Amino acid sequence: MSGSKGAWQNQLEWMVRLCGASVVKEPSSFTFSEGTHPVVVVQPDAWTEDSGFHMTGQMCEAPVVTREWVLDSVALYQCQELDTYLIPQVPNCC
Repeated sequence: MSGSKGAWQNQLEWMVRLCGASVVKEPSSFTFSEGTHPVVVVQPDAWTEDSGFHMTGQMCEAPVVTREWVLDSVALYQCQELDTYLIPQVPNCC
């Protein structure tokens, strides 16, 4: 896929919704209910500085994965294991 960041984001959101998931743009908007499994999808190469995505998973208590997890899951018609796609989170300090 080529194009601007906005086009990538729109296409990724479309794929996620097509698979039956919800898109939440603000981690504070996550709602947890029985049977749901929150996952944060980020595009680390789009960040121009360390904007804190390494702590996002802690804020919303969810695993943080690269967008390739979504792409591979769609391409293979099956939700892929998260382990390969996880982005390490910075532990809480102080």
